[in-house]
Amino acid sequence: MTNSSLFKIRNLKGLRTLNGHKIHHKCWRNNHHWSKYSYVCGASSDPLRAYTIGGIFNDAVQQTPDREFLVSRHENKRYTFAAMDSEVDKLCRSFNALGLQHGDRVGIWMPNCAFYYSVIIATARLGLILVNVNPAYQSDELKHSLTLAEVKCLVTLEKFKTQNYPEILEKVDADIWKRPPNTPVKSKKLPTLESVIFYSENSLNGAFNLQTFLDLGSNTNYSIPKVQPDEGCNIQFTSGTTGKPKAALLNHFGLINNAYFIMKRLGIYDDVNEGKLHKMCCPMPLFHAFALSIAVVAPLVTKSTVYLPSAHFDPKATVDVLTEEKCTFIFGTPTVHVDTMSAFEKLPPELQHNDLKIAITGGAPCSPILMSKFKNMFPRAKILSLFGMTETSPCSFQNFTDDSDERIKSTMGFIQDHVEAKVIDTNGDMVPFGTPGELLIRGYLNMNGYFNDEEKTKETIDSNGWLHTGDQFVLYEDGYGNHVGRLKEMIIRGGENLFPKEIEYFLESHPSISQVQVYGIPDHRMGEEVCASVIVKEGATITEADIKAYSKGKIAHFKIPKHIFIEKDAFPKTASGKVQKYRLREMAMQRISSLT
Repeated sequence: MTNSSLFKIRNLKGLRTLNGHKIHHKCWRNNHHWSKYSYVCGASSDPLRAYTIGGIFNDAVQQTPDREFLVSRHENKRYTFAAMDSEVDKLCRSFNALGLQHGDRVGIWMPNCAFYYSVIIATARLGLILVNVNPAYQSDELKHSLTLAEVKCLVTLEKFKTQNYPEILEKVDADIWKRPPNTPVKSKKLPTLESVIFYSENSLNGAFNLQTFLDLGSNTNYSIPKVQPDEGCNIQFTSGTTGKPKAALLNHFGLINNAYFIMKRLGIYDDVNEGKLHKMCCPMPLFHAFALSIAVVAPLVTKSTVYLPSAHFDPKATVDVLTEEKCTFIFGTPTVHVDTMSAFEKLPPELQHNDLKIAITGGAPCSPILMSKFKNMFPRAKILSLFGMTETSPCSFQNFTDDSDERIKSTMGFIQDHVEAKVIDTNGDMVPFGTPGELLIRGYLNMNGYFNDEEKTKETIDSNGWLHTGDQFVLYEDGYGNHVGRLKEMIIRGGENLFPKEIEYFLESHPSISQVQVYGIPDHRMGEEVCASVIVKEGATITEADIKAYSKGKIAHFKIPKHIFIEKDAFPKTASGKVQKYRLREMAMQRISSLT
């Protein structure tokens, strides 16, 4: 990959600096004096790159074979690029021996571990499509995922936490294990599934254990197919915050270029080329697009080291990696950062040392309170926002490292290179800059489509190539943007359009409130009423009346939640850490119904 990085834009209002180099990072926009429509384009002279994941991994192995690539702390395993190549080669031989062909789908149903990495890279090298299945899925969710993606081979564990994976598969099909070990699967309920591989030493009926699977390929060779950069390589199930997950098919080209431009904007790509190596901490689940980009593809692009603190997010393990391995970079949702900071606070002062330089928050905006706490705890580091979605590989907006604190708090960042964005109203017309509407994205980063769902694909990507995100967004003339909320989450109360995020930010300013989620519930008179679920800080007490009294006179009366629930348990979340508001809404409606 080349080192050139010139964010060359029209209508410059000045030069900015990134890592000591003066660059332009304004965007092309429609700037006639009579035209103020919300459209921006991340024009760039830094070209897009036609690579595959297998190709960039091979480059890393050849150029930096002895550099440490992966450290899985909870497994006590460390791999150089060359050592990982050896593991990948074994898997390629065995997948080939199973008879898997270019384009076949391989499911992976397991938590974070080193083996996950070797499966990702091996499937990419062979032109297979990896189907990432949430390790928390139960039988109905598993059946939906494997059936929708037409999975031919499934890689999984025996047990993790309370999950017993053979038993869950048996709930899908009671006859699935009625065959001898090391034989193909025959399942009427999962007709495309031919092989199940357990990452285990135990012999299991109807499945391969790890050793017998590896033995299949021990005396065979394999040929690497001609994998094209724009081929689908990874299926990510949408997070299911609003309903049943869809299977978004991402390609090599989108994932690699997106990871490259993320790392370029952070300065990490240039740092590594100049010999300043970065250590990346990954507390996020690998089956999620955020981690796939930042913790898998980005380390390959930058030839950096990535650290897995634990199989599943563990704040204490994350802090141990930050302090003991001297990580320079961490990423996560706001929830992950809040919990990590809480664990860091509990360390004795003499152990609160770290080399952290950059933190990325995604999945939700970086609230002013989160930023303030982070700056106090990690004064040498910068916390920046990254905005995107599974279907955009995933990043479309991102802060620069030299953005002001106010800019970081008030926006989701600047449009990514080579990406177009516009905001439209309900009629499909572009709105003026500064006006909320639906965000549309176009460019190399868009998914190939929803696998096996042409109807949903056409609903999401229109005939002009614009991907309709379903996000309420505001675009500004300088190329920055701000996420207001999901279109489906906007509350319409008595004709007033209310944005939950605004109310959440206000309520978070209460000294006793730790977390808050605001959503609408049906109301026969107002159409919808504002409802809030609140988690109180440890040791604090607060009532619904207290919160309403605090809000009176500070926000408009119609924004004050009519119903407030003090939650004793954590909010329901997807495995990637996104709060499932639809479940909170269902819980609230049940509670209100029981009182009437």
